[in-house]
Amino acid sequence: MVSFFIAMALATSPVAPLGKETVITNAGGGTLREWQAGPARSGIVYVRDRREQWYQVTLTDPCTTDTALDTLTYTTDVNGTFDRFSRINVARYPNRICGISSIKTSLAPEGKVGLRKR
Repeated sequence: MVSFFIAMALATSPVAPLGKETVITNAGGGTLREWQAGPARSGIVYVRDRREQWYQVTLTDPCTTDTALDTLTYTTDVNGTFDRFSRINVARYPNRICGISSIKTSLAPEGKVGLRKR
């Protein structure tokens, strides 16, 4: 009987529609755990939060390299919200600060698993 209620809770839990413009709440303190560059020179970075949700972040300029060697840092507002007013910094290039033009819900990028096993 308990498994029935768990199954019902999972079936009715809200799932964000893909491609919807959004913000990432509570993004401070390491919530954004993984990133992957999008297609070459696209200005797209995919980020994953601690709930295993992926987001497609479109930057104002293609300012990341196409490798996973770059360490990215980011800013949030005082409430920890990651939104279009946030910035992404590339650690290898301290003067490279990237603006954000869009944040959309997304599937995991190609080559990544949507939900990893714990």
